[in-house]
This record gives sequence, C-alpha cells and structure tokens, in this order.
Amino acid sequence: ELDAYEALVDVRCYELVTLLLCSLFVPKCSSTGTTVPPCRSLCTETMRRCGFFFEVFGLELPEYIKCHLFAESNNPDECVGSREVQEAKIRSQNPTCSGFMCDKKRCIPSEWKCDGHVDCNDQTDESDCVFCPEGSIYCGERRCMSQKHVCDGIQDCPYGQDERNCIRLSERNGDLGRGTLEVYRANVKKWAPACISNWDPATSPTTICSMLGYSSVNSSRLKMIGTNITMVTPTKDTPAMWRMYQKRQTNLMKEFTNCPSSMYPVVELTCSNFECGKVKRRRNFSAKTRIVGGTQSSPGDWPFLAAILGGPEEIFYCAGVLISDQWVLTASHCVGNITNRKINDWTIQLGMTRRHSHTYYGQKVKVRRVIPHPLYNSFVAHDNDIALFQLSTRVAFHEYLLPVCLPPPLKEIKPGTHCTVIGWGKKEDKNTQEFGIGSAFSASYEPAVNEVSVPVLNRDLCNEWLEMLNVTEGMICDSGGPLLCRDSTDRDRWFVGGIVSWGIMCAHPKLPGVYANVPRYIPWIMQQIQKYSAGSYFT
Repeated sequence: ELDAYEALVDVRCYELVTLLLCSLFVPKCSSTGTTVPPCRSLCTETMRRCGFFFEVFGLELPEYIKCHLFAESNNPDECVGSREVQEAKIRSQNPTCSGFMCDKKRCIPSEWKCDGHVDCNDQTDESDCVFCPEGSIYCGERRCMSQKHVCDGIQDCPYGQDERNCIRLSERNGDLGRGTLEVYRANVKKWAPACISNWDPATSPTTICSMLGYSSVNSSRLKMIGTNITMVTPTKDTPAMWRMYQKRQTNLMKEFTNCPSSMYPVVELTCSNFECGKVKRRRNFSAKTRIVGGTQSSPGDWPFLAAILGGPEEIFYCAGVLISDQWVLTASHCVGNITNRKINDWTIQLGMTRRHSHTYYGQKVKVRRVIPHPLYNSFVAHDNDIALFQLSTRVAFHEYLLPVCLPPPLKEIKPGTHCTVIGWGKKEDKNTQEFGIGSAFSASYEPAVNEVSVPVLNRDLCNEWLEMLNVTEGMICDSGGPLLCRDSTDRDRWFVGGIVSWGIMCAHPKLPGVYANVPRYIPWIMQQIQKYSAGSYFT
C-alpha cells in the first residue's frame, strides 16, 4: 500500500512526508504495546505542503484520517513527528549550504562562482574574481564589467551580456509589441524613452521591430517634442546602414541614449509577427550519445523552457514550453486530477535555465486556466498526453524568454531525424523507475538544464522494443526525453516536436522514451487558444 505513494516521496514536497506515511501505514508500537499515530503538526504541515501533489498524482489518504483528530505531544509514545517538525522549521530558518551561499538564503553550486554568469541578486558570485578590479563583476574569458558598461553600445563581455535586452516597447513585448521605444539607462537603473535623432520612415520602423524580434510593423509615429529631428533621405545605402546597426548596435545605442536636452523626439511603434524559436547560443552544441543528463546548457540557451511549480512552496515537478505570451504546452500527466480546482497552486517559471539562481530576466506567473486533452488516457500508455496552461498575465519577450514554434499540423517527423531533448532530469537512473521527462517524478533534479541529441525512431521498431505496450499514432519515439527539432528551412529556428510522455528507465538501449506527437495535436491546441483568447483581457 505504501508503494502507491512513491511519486509523492520522490517529488520532495516535504522532507517529513515519508515519516507521515510510515506512521500511518506502518505505525510503530509504543512501550505499552499500542500503535503510535502521527502528531497533528506532522499531518497538518505535510498536507499543507503536499496536498497539491496528492491530487496531481491521484492519491488519497483513507477517509478516517483527519489531521485535527490527532494529538500533539513531544512524548514519542503518544504521537510521532512533533519534534521532527520543530527541527525542520529550525533548519529552514538556518539553511546549510555545501556550495556557495548568497542573498542570505540562496545556495548555488560552487562551480557557479566566477563562471561569468550572475546567479545571485547581490552579484557576489561574480564579485572578487581573479582578473577583476574592485567594484566590477566577472563576465567570462578574463573580462570584467561595471554598471556603467551596461547598455552603453560597447560590448565589454565575451557573450555580449552587457548589451543584451537594452531596448523594449513601453506597453507590450509579447505576441504583439506596442508602445514607446525605451532604452535601459544603467546609471539610474531605469528605463527611459529612447532618443530618436535620425529617422528614415522607410526603413527605421522595420529595423527597430526586427531588433525586438518582430518581422512586421503595424504602425509607427514620431512624437515631435523639443529638439529638431533629422529625417534621413532614403538612399540605396540606407537599409545597409541599418542592418549594420542591427548587427553592431554601438552607434545606434549611443544615439538612443545621447540627446542634447531632456526634451527630445521619441517614437511609438506597434510590431507584430514575433519570430518564434530563435535561439542565440553561446557555443555550437555538438551532438552527444544518449546519456542521462546529457550536456549542461549555458544560461539563456533555451529561452522557451518553462518550469512548472506546484503547491505553496513552489516545488518543481514538471516542465513545459512557452508557445505564446500567455500559453505553455505541457503533458496531461503533469496536470493530473486537479484541472481548475486548485488553480492558484500552480506557478510557471520562465526565462531561466538555472533553477536555483536569481534571474534578472526571469518571470514567475500564476495560472489562469488549465486544459488537459479530453481524451487523455493514463491507462493506455498515456495516449493523448498533452495539456495547456493559460497564464494569468502576458509575459514580456526578450532574449532569455521567447516562444518556441509550433509545427504545421500533421507534420511528419521522419525516423532518423535528430532532435534535442532538454530538461532538468536526474543524472542517475533507477532500474525500475518510470519517468516522464518534462515530468520525471523522481529524485535529484539537476540545478541547470541539460541537453542531448536523440534520433526519432520508426514506430514499428519502437513497438517491437516496447513489447506488450502500444505506441499509438499520437506518440513518437526517441532513443532517450521536451523534444525540440530544427526547422529544415531555417537551422536557427526550433519547433516543439514532442512533449515527453513516458518511458521505462532512462537512456537504456532498446528502451526508448515516448512523446506526445505534437503535430498531431496542433488543431486541438489552436482551437483552445482561439476559444479562450478573446475579450478585453487579451487586448
């Protein structure tokens, strides 16, 4: 009976959940020969932290078990767990850290110290590094930067971190971009309207929308305030000049920030058709053989990856992918039996690949609606294992937070195609543990995203290897687990080919992972988005 609760233990919603379960189902005997029940505080705190996961995993405690009926005592012959609950609270208030402690409570792996990526809000992980003068932070390859270097139009860091995400539109930066063009002013740590000192109505709007990730311009309007503006006369060289600015933004950023007075011309833009699936990699990823965990990704490598957090303590337990500024695609088994009854217990974390770090670009969003596939069947090898989260607010896109592309309906992902699996899945494997990567209800999630290249397999071969289990048309197979594939017409663009559904053991020959075949579900996905994306809330 206790085995049924293994998923609850593995998700680590509370360090004492095992103690509660054992005291309920395998109670100890007191000195007088009677069974000892759990203490009220143990039951109450476990249910507060883990009640959400009981429902996700379809688990229930026997009806006669009510927390308020249990006694509370430090006497181990009266009840179990009171002392342990008190000790756990003390530990949480004074956490120990075997890595590097920053922000007073954040513990990060020691190898993240001085690695060129800021993981701590107080920036102490990149301060006091070799080669860097006092007051500056390390940004990789023996190069340092200070606050004054941020968004000044000069790339000081090897990966251009100091010049990323320096412009935005004031109102919206999602599926639609709208508002006044703004630039980040590092000296005051605030956004301000960008100074427009040169403007070519034929090319400038398109270029700026392109810099923001959009391929279309709906409207543009200059607000003529204060200084005179120089209108550029279009020539055959003008587009080339702006393309140069787009690639090397030095002069453009200086123009945006250097105006002669506090009153200057600004521009209002509306941009559309955001270019999904585009990723700026720090390095070229070379395919590895299929291993559990794969190769660690660099921060920002996979800007569409979403972490699904559950319960009041926001415990990570599943993954998904961002497909628009208000929709996340995931697996139905991650939704479980809850749907919309405990909607506030879900949190979606976006824009970061290192789960324990502070992120200047990440966003945490609550959930407005959960939509599991109506024909999801957990009893037939998780057929139709796909679901949607509608976010409570629209997220803002930037280089670290972008939507992945959806494939055309019924697109065939041919056997032999190499796609990339990403996730925070465990590096160890349990011989008999079932997994859902994207879920992977098992212990020891990785602090950083790992990636590995895997081939898509022929369905007949997959069924042959997974004898007695039916791999349906709604599934595809790989030799390992969210399945991201390159667009054959644009190698810099990625689409989501599969959502990890199930498998038997990780990275074992002839035991492939099985994924929900996303192209097959595009009509259903688009139907849900159109159904629930109407009204003033979404304008």
